[in-house]
Amino acid sequence: MSVVKKTLMGSSYLSASEIVNQGCSLLRNIILARFLTKADFGVAALLGTILTLFEMTSKMALGQQVVQSRHGDNEAFLDSIHFTQLSLGVLSSLLIMAFAWPLATFVAGPQYIGSILLLGLVPLFSGLGHLEIYRKTRQLQFGRLVLAETIPQILTTLAAWPLAVFFKDYRAVLWLLLGRSLLFIAMTHLMAERRFSPKYNREWLNESLRFGWPLLLSGFVQMGNFQGDGMIVAAGYSLSQLGEFSVATTMAMAPGMLLLRVGNSIGLPLMAQARAHPEELATQYSRFLEIMAVLACASTLGMLFCGEQVIVMLYSSKYTGIGALACLLTAAQAIRIIRATVGITAMACGDTMNNLLSSSWRLTGLGLAIIVGVLHASITWFALTGFVGEVISLSVVVARLARKQALSPMLTVKPVLLGVLCIGVGIVLNAFAPHGPHLILNWLWLAAVLVLTVAAYAIVFPGLRIMIGEFSRKLKSRLGSLFPQQWSES
Repeated sequence: MSVVKKTLMGSSYLSASEIVNQGCSLLRNIILARFLTKADFGVAALLGTILTLFEMTSKMALGQQVVQSRHGDNEAFLDSIHFTQLSLGVLSSLLIMAFAWPLATFVAGPQYIGSILLLGLVPLFSGLGHLEIYRKTRQLQFGRLVLAETIPQILTTLAAWPLAVFFKDYRAVLWLLLGRSLLFIAMTHLMAERRFSPKYNREWLNESLRFGWPLLLSGFVQMGNFQGDGMIVAAGYSLSQLGEFSVATTMAMAPGMLLLRVGNSIGLPLMAQARAHPEELATQYSRFLEIMAVLACASTLGMLFCGEQVIVMLYSSKYTGIGALACLLTAAQAIRIIRATVGITAMACGDTMNNLLSSSWRLTGLGLAIIVGVLHASITWFALTGFVGEVISLSVVVARLARKQALSPMLTVKPVLLGVLCIGVGIVLNAFAPHGPHLILNWLWLAAVLVLTVAAYAIVFPGLRIMIGEFSRKLKSRLGSLFPQQWSES
């Protein structure tokens, strides 16, 4: 099998795996939110935040180190990486246990200290994972990685309802976290060909740390971007409000995470192929960004027209009233999708600093969120601070892309402004058009606005219109690939 075919198949496997994983995560959240009180769901969100804060193994990207290192196939190198992983797991566990009392006392409540201590076992379990599944991806064999990630997601999703019924409180989430970690570790060892034998090697440990410390720093920055608002809500608001914020965030991020993973799988190789030809790169980037802008706009419109009804339908009536919060969070995610598209293009051209700058400037939103928390304003303001942070970050990375790759900022600004206009029209229609509590009527209005949005993009961007026409003809004549090999030139 050729390298190109292996790459395409691997991207397909990973994309399909991400769809399943995101679907399982969403389904677990729905099950737990329906069975638990808003306060218990808030505690569950807090446990997840604590785990994200102190867990270091994934932030160091040790699996990616195995993939990229020229020593990745060396058994002794793998033993050294296992030693590093186990050490980080132990350190993370000790940190969680050390901070269990202050976290329980000042954030959640002293009655939760035992649960936080038990949570400290999760990174310890993670430190025992076998990295053989990542070594296999060096030969573009993704099957083991996909199975190791997907099977625990499916099994813990199946266990969510029985555990929620049995415990009837946040402890169901704690045991799901422990169970998923143990299942993942078991899967990695089950599919490994080599022994798990952690060994200290000073030279390779230093290499691992040189590779991983910038990623560790970036990981904490990313955590501030994704979890910072939730941490402020946890510290200054009730657990019930934290539960509401968590549900709204889950609904907002679900489509965004899917679009980002699939967009990365498709867009990165396209941009990389065109990087040596400025005119072709500009054409590829334009088509890629226009498509992602349409999808980002569609996700926001979907939450605008149907978000409240879908949230109540999935999570029960106790979450009535958070549709507006979810819509604002989705709008911030839409800007993030555009920002990630710019980052993918920069990465394809060899500019990896773009992502770090992007994440760093996004922290401006967290600074504004701290002010909101100090003032104890409505939690809706946290969505607005996130939106502002995304806009500032997007402005920075677009300017850098123009400076480094000579791609005009207007290639990004025009699709974004058109998306803002379409969403503005949607807001007006949503406010004045006759629609009500019946979900079918809201979906009809959404379908009409989406048709208008696609039509507007096709009219404004001729290249996108040509591409859509070519895709339609290909689909009509025979079953072809999802996207043409080359975007059509405008």
